Amino acid sequence: MSGRSGRRRIRLFVLLSGALILASLIPLAVAEAVLIRRNRRTLETLEEKYLTRSSAAIADHIAAYYASAGQQLTKAADAIRLAVQLTGKDPFGAAGGPEILGSALSGQTQLSALRGVNLDGRGSFVGPDVKSPDVDFEFRKGFESARDGLRYEGSPFPVVGLGTVAVLAQPVVDEKGTRIGVVEALVSWGPILREFEDEARREARATLVDRQGHILFPPASGGRGPVHPSTLVTDFVRFPARLTRSERGASGDVLASIAPVGDPPWGVLVERDRDIAFASVDGMVRDTLLWSAACLAGALALGVLFARRLSRPIARLAESTRAVAVGQYGTGVEVTGTAEIADLSENFNIMSASIRDAFERVQKAARENQELFISSIRALAAAIDAKDPYTRGHSERVARYSAAIAKELALPAEEARKVRLSALLHDVGKIGVDDRIIRKPTALTDEEFDLMKAHPVKGAAIMETIPQMADIIPGMKYHHEKWEGGGYPDGLKGEQIPLQARIVAVADAFDAMTTTRPYQKAMEVSYVLERLREMSGKRFDGGVVEALARSHGKGELVPAEAASLPRVASRAAAR
Repeated sequence: MSGRSGRRRIRLFVLLSGALILASLIPLAVAEAVLIRRNRRTLETLEEKYLTRSSAAIADHIAAYYASAGQQLTKAADAIRLAVQLTGKDPFGAAGGPEILGSALSGQTQLSALRGVNLDGRGSFVGPDVKSPDVDFEFRKGFESARDGLRYEGSPFPVVGLGTVAVLAQPVVDEKGTRIGVVEALVSWGPILREFEDEARREARATLVDRQGHILFPPASGGRGPVHPSTLVTDFVRFPARLTRSERGASGDVLASIAPVGDPPWGVLVERDRDIAFASVDGMVRDTLLWSAACLAGALALGVLFARRLSRPIARLAESTRAVAVGQYGTGVEVTGTAEIADLSENFNIMSASIRDAFERVQKAARENQELFISSIRALAAAIDAKDPYTRGHSERVARYSAAIAKELALPAEEARKVRLSALLHDVGKIGVDDRIIRKPTALTDEEFDLMKAHPVKGAAIMETIPQMADIIPGMKYHHEKWEGGGYPDGLKGEQIPLQARIVAVADAFDAMTTTRPYQKAMEVSYVLERLREMSGKRFDGGVVEALARSHGKGELVPAEAASLPRVASRAAAR
């Protein structure tokens, strides 16, 4: 504290006392802030209730409408069943078939047309002459479903001359419960459509979705629409219940509510842009703030004279703390202001210098530990490679190639580090394999190959004893798995294989084919890349192979041996 000036400084208490004299308007500001918050929440709650009621009302209307249409359809089925009981004949193709169906269309009905057919698909149709492939397709789906004993409730779709309709179908059974035919109906969607249009006039969007989240209405061309992107629909798919909340939509923030229809198993989503939904809220806030600003302007004009002297040193201190927060340790601040702020500034300078010194010591220790760690791993990998003079440096090269691939795949720095370490240690399990097998210059027997195949699992078991190495075990353990399956140790395939292992596998094969071994001479790189591409989708991940090829094309990946020697397939790559 020896650097403190002996000049007498103004106490913070004095400045605060002066500011409190001007605080007569603060209760007004607080009261209006509370009022704004309460009124805002009240208006937001009213808007949420409105959307909740709207979605529930449309859902209830659809459920009731379909229940009524179902009753009309059941009435037609009962009429056909009665005709069978009275005549004992097939009423579907009989002359009186249209008359039987027509009785169900009399009076107020939701049905635009009726179709009754026997199990062979022959029967009668009552209603307007509709020539639409969509109607034929839906009737066929309804027939197949009802023929199998299931009630069918189709999605709405537009038909020229009829507007929006949907197909309902149910089986017709005789008095013994035996299915004898199917009755189908075109349900007019006119009344329901008007409710969707009413919501549009209120600047809201109403959407009908099925239990998988696909858009059913408004109808999409070519059948069922895509899955709705709303997170509210996603939650509805998991648990069909009424939900209302604000969320981020494709066009901005929206307030949305969804309600289950029940039967059919659909949901009605009503959305309104948040700006539109809360326009009255924003207007209320704006008016309140304007009046509050007028009242507080005088107080602020006077208060700024006192606040300026207090805020300047605090602002400088804040800038210095932000500099330290982003890593500029040792940053100092000018010691000015009130006595308390001056003390705080001096203490901050001392703290900042201490942090800088401590951080430098920690960085130095971390670098030393990291260098020791990497050196230990390299020494271990070199010891394994030394078991076979032909593989000396193999692990280092595989690690270098793997790092190049990871860079080309734009992996994060930490993931790239894990890939490199797993590549360095990918053959550590060979420490538990007999040297005679490792150094054998000829093809391995099946028994010897089985022993060799155990090295990934052995390596993983060795590293499992070190908790800090858990993240690199996948690359070690699974680098002999094949993209199409059939590899070892676990027979994984495709995306089941960790990306670490897929990268190490390609780098391992690349090194095996570009270095001289007892059973082969190093192959030229262009041929190796051609062979790796041939094995893409079979043994290797094609994306990883292409990343290796791109890296080589940029000159960032050069094998130790690039000799143009005979193109002999590598035993290591084939294994």
